[in-house]
Amino acid sequence: MKKIVLTLAALLIIIISCNKIDTSQEVFNIISPVEVSPWDPEYAQTVVQKIYMEEFTGHFCKFCPEGARELKILMDVDPTIVATAIHSTSLADPSSNIHFNKNYKTPMGDKICDDFGIIGLPKATINRVKIADGWGIAPSQWRSIIASIDRNNVKAGIQLQCTVDEAKQEIEAKVAVTIIKEIPNPVQICLILQEDSIISGQVDREDYILEYMHMHMLRAGFNGNYGTRLTPNGIVREHFKYSTTFRLSYGNSFPYSQVPVVIKNCSVVAYLIDMETKEVLQVEYVHLD
Repeated sequence: MKKIVLTLAALLIIIISCNKIDTSQEVFNIISPVEVSPWDPEYAQTVVQKIYMEEFTGHFCKFCPEGARELKILMDVDPTIVATAIHSTSLADPSSNIHFNKNYKTPMGDKICDDFGIIGLPKATINRVKIADGWGIAPSQWRSIIASIDRNNVKAGIQLQCTVDEAKQEIEAKVAVTIIKEIPNPVQICLILQEDSIISGQVDREDYILEYMHMHMLRAGFNGNYGTRLTPNGIVREHFKYSTTFRLSYGNSFPYSQVPVVIKNCSVVAYLIDMETKEVLQVEYVHLD
């Protein structure tokens, strides 16, 4: 067992040079190689299968507030749902109106929206599972899709610990991924920064809400649009834990947006992606309060 662990750890030192990361111009650093260690069976027994929802929205989408209200109801009932609001499509473009002149789109959000063929807001992905002819799911289907998810098939657990250096305006995120069941396909771990309580304009049907509260808004990615591999080829082994650390500079202006980050309103979300099926296998988040 020790020989296997040491061999894997030696191989993983080269991950940083192997990973080709599309940063989308966002500012981040991998500050440690991946450390591999045996799993903790007791921890694995405590892991709950969480659900990741990406809510595609925009301030000119007149039906998106209804979707946001439905999502809040779902999250209030089920605290295992983790949501990210991705402001996307032309409905999120800024205008000359002072209440709608902020650009909350991100290069990462644009990429995800395009790759998953999201049209006709509001829509959401749920664990990025493809249904029928696509990934974008209308609010009327959210409850039934969530109810159909098998919560007993827990393949991985994510532990996330974050510290903020307000003087340097940096976030350090330590993430550990425990593989509980075999995952045959390559995986990648993706970390993002999102922010609550952003006050800005929003169309709500025929009304213009000038001080609407936008929640769980995607602000930046820590490590590219789809994250980074935990091993050189992305294949992870059952009953092992993979740990590494990322750093994000939130003081720099992110692409598109000149809206400063209010760190006390932010969370870091980490999710594990099956790179063959595109599914999110597990998700975790930490609020930076």
